[in-house]
Amino acid sequence: MSKQVLDSALRRAVDALLRRQSASGEWEGEVVWGPMLAAQYVLMCQITGSAIPAARKDLLLLQFRRTRLGSGLWGLHAHSPPYLFVTTLVYVAARLLGLSRDDPLLVPAAHFIVAEGGVLRIPSWGKFWLAMLNLYDWEGLYPLLPELWALPRRLPVHPRRFYCHTRLIYVAMTVIYASRHQIPRAPVIEALRAELYPAGYGGFREHRGALRAGDLCARPGPVLRCVYALCRSVERRHSAAARRAIVERLLEHIRWEFRTTDHTAISPVSGLLSLIALWIHQPDDPDLHRALVRFEGWIWEDGRDGTRVAGARSASWDTAFALQALAAVESHASTEDSMARGVSFLTTQQIRRTFPGVEENFRIDPRGGWCFAGVWHGWPVSDCTAEALLALLAAPGVERDNEALREGVEFILRCQNADGGFGSYEQSGTRWTLEWLNPAEMFADSMTDRSWVECTSSCISALAAFRQRCPGVLDGRILRALERAARWLAARQRPDGAWPGAWGVYLIYGTLFGVRGLLAAGTPVFHPAIRKACRWLLARQRPDGGFGEHHSGCLTGVYVEHRESQVIQTAWALSTLLEAHEPDWSAIERGVDHLLRTQDSNGEWPAQDWTGVFFRTALLDYTLYRRYFPLWALALYKNRCEQRLHRDDVDRHGADG
Repeated sequence: MSKQVLDSALRRAVDALLRRQSASGEWEGEVVWGPMLAAQYVLMCQITGSAIPAARKDLLLLQFRRTRLGSGLWGLHAHSPPYLFVTTLVYVAARLLGLSRDDPLLVPAAHFIVAEGGVLRIPSWGKFWLAMLNLYDWEGLYPLLPELWALPRRLPVHPRRFYCHTRLIYVAMTVIYASRHQIPRAPVIEALRAELYPAGYGGFREHRGALRAGDLCARPGPVLRCVYALCRSVERRHSAAARRAIVERLLEHIRWEFRTTDHTAISPVSGLLSLIALWIHQPDDPDLHRALVRFEGWIWEDGRDGTRVAGARSASWDTAFALQALAAVESHASTEDSMARGVSFLTTQQIRRTFPGVEENFRIDPRGGWCFAGVWHGWPVSDCTAEALLALLAAPGVERDNEALREGVEFILRCQNADGGFGSYEQSGTRWTLEWLNPAEMFADSMTDRSWVECTSSCISALAAFRQRCPGVLDGRILRALERAARWLAARQRPDGAWPGAWGVYLIYGTLFGVRGLLAAGTPVFHPAIRKACRWLLARQRPDGGFGEHHSGCLTGVYVEHRESQVIQTAWALSTLLEAHEPDWSAIERGVDHLLRTQDSNGEWPAQDWTGVFFRTALLDYTLYRRYFPLWALALYKNRCEQRLHRDDVDRHGADG
């Protein structure tokens, strides 16, 4: 391909990315999930008596229309099969917003619910939401005992050891369960009872363990069922006074969580439940009312897709990657002002203090870390911190605060696990997996914050870059951490050469980070592990030069080829091959050709299947991924071309000499 074509594509891609930067310097794309959270927002408002303006009601219904599957039902995400769980929540929310059961939007869902025999087999989280709405009986749920939080903290199964998202969800659910709160029966509730239970309202206790197979990812196993039986026995004999004291402590834990997250909570999933928990026990709680106002920060709203609740906010994450992509292309475009504003924003997003009460609330010290969203979020993450550090270190011409960088490194080191890998928000609470205790049913790998390939790779890269920038600072600790992390990462490589990803789809994403981490740790490009990874990628290049992996492999653990090449995954694969100095130049050029062919005249790339994922079943669309990852790959390609030309010139002059 000609240099002119490549330079033109890079200029257009840079301009397109710069157009996405806000006036305050950050990049943030919407993290799109599905209609579940919008539906739960409606249900929360119904339970707490919070008014929804008429205009927003219309936009919520628009969101439900926009997220219907081809069947007219709703799933966990845009590419999932229909879920009884999500379809039921959306159906109930739409009815509470004023739609009749005969509205065309709801007719397919009504037929689906009847065909399923009603909602008695909805997963446990669905039963929980319906119970609060007086559409299910609390006797039909497994007990959620507050007493579990009073167990000795040293126990390996204490709930404090759960993955932070999971434990905060269950803190709120436990508090709500203890109250057995249900909203009053109103005409719409009576109508919904008839619609959701075609055989009659009842049968809850005998259907406690009835679960629709199509909604499940992790069916309760025999050990968990025994735990449930033990909990039922405790539920019949618990002390009311002791329970009230435990609930009060858990409520204070919820308040602390709101106060340390600018009243947003770690996520809207736990946040919605926490709002309800506070409202039930203290409707005039000032933290509750502040949190109701701040919940708006999770909401995206427009006339195209309506009102939706994001699964996450991503300003720090997106800004860090956008800056690294621009740094790779810096010599080819004038981006100094944009990068300076991005660096300025990112610098302000570091948490520079320790929160009082960290240990009592089961947290590690957040000082020095960066959050996925922004400093307001209060929950720093190891790889978000690492990518922010890498962005600050890569940006040219920037004056850096070495003390702030050191604090970032300290936070990263606090996230290293005993096995050498890195967790996301914190160290793993246990050396053993607790998946056998997983009560969520629709999600997997959600019980412990264990070591992850992507987090470990990013942390290795940041530690190595910091060590080069600030030699001698924390040197012994960093060296030991790097050695242990590199061993863990190398051991996670599969026999076929790939690495499994946890936060992206799936083996292509994991392999990008597996290779990047080993290279940053000092592994030479000719090492067998690096070459095996490249061979694995090359074997999966499609005839059009692109790469495409289907998300179903996240569940099966095997590579599943997509029906068509995916731009983001092509960029990931190309970046891996280029960083590993893959000698098969024709394969690289075919991949680059694919990116050039699929770029539009505005410099952007088309929206395709979603490539983000969490807990193996929940796909996410990181809408800026298709803006900066292809740009980054093309920049790496151009840099490699220039290196090859320079090497050829040196060889030629040497021969002439």
